Amino acid sequence: MSEGSERASTRRGHDHTAMLAANERALWISLWLTGIYFLIELGLGVASGSVAVISDALHTFSAVGGVLLALVASRIAARPATRYSTFGSIRAEIVGAMLNGFFLIVMAVVVIFMGIFRLLNPADLNTGLMLVAAAGGIVTELISLRVLYAGQRDNLNMRGAYWHVVQTFVGSLLIIVAAVVVALTDFVEIDSILGIAFGLVLLWAARGITRDSIRVLMETVPTDVDLPDVVAELRRIDGVEDAHHVHAWALTTGRNLFSAHLLVADDTDPRRALAAAQSIVRDEFGFYFSTIQIETECEEDHRATAIDFADTDHNDRAGATAPLDPDMPG
Repeated sequence: MSEGSERASTRRGHDHTAMLAANERALWISLWLTGIYFLIELGLGVASGSVAVISDALHTFSAVGGVLLALVASRIAARPATRYSTFGSIRAEIVGAMLNGFFLIVMAVVVIFMGIFRLLNPADLNTGLMLVAAAGGIVTELISLRVLYAGQRDNLNMRGAYWHVVQTFVGSLLIIVAAVVVALTDFVEIDSILGIAFGLVLLWAARGITRDSIRVLMETVPTDVDLPDVVAELRRIDGVEDAHHVHAWALTTGRNLFSAHLLVADDTDPRRALAAAQSIVRDEFGFYFSTIQIETECEEDHRATAIDFADTDHNDRAGATAPLDPDMPG
């Protein structure tokens, strides 16, 4: 590896470490804010007997659980690689995101069913206490969303925690809207209608987080990687006759890995071919790490064909140029 490549790799490692530290700090802030306000809101609900306020307090508690789950996953993910866990524990972020996705799906279903139940069984609402509880929630939730926003853009684990807080924030907004509408019109059904609508939005968000997490755990090709394009570029290297046993997957969000066998002509300098291939996958396609084997003949031509995406010259190459179906598991 060249000196420039080593510097780039070291910089990416430092950047990722700093990102993990920033994400953990954001999660701690959000956990304390949502946790403290959950206790306050639950106390208000119990003191007043307001079902609406107690319900929102339970939503806040779900956010506490979601943020705590993301925090635990983040701490585990920071563990370094060992001889027993050669990639480290960074995939804990993806497991945490998947669990949070399932958690959000459950909460979405609960919110929808609660809305339907209230729609069929309208109840009187204490609008004054609803406004007090919602206003306090909005303040704490806005702060939480602000500190979580940067991390959730590139991290599935943070995105799961972020959407838990979004759920409680929108819930607080809906309480204010419902309280105002009820106070002005006595149309108590608005609370249920808004709740059902948001439950559907939450279900959509949870589906995306869960789907993306499962794709990483199933080691599908990352959605930002055009694998046929990578194979085509490798085959354009001077002296390279074929690229096969090609694999691309994500270790976690933002860390894509790549491996391949390159068949080269007998008179090709293997070191120059390897350097060119590594440069392509690193600089042009942004892979975090690659393992590339240079060979002058393929001794495994007929082995493991079930997991060989890029066919060799001895097989039909149509599969190497066909577009990938993003909904396929691999």
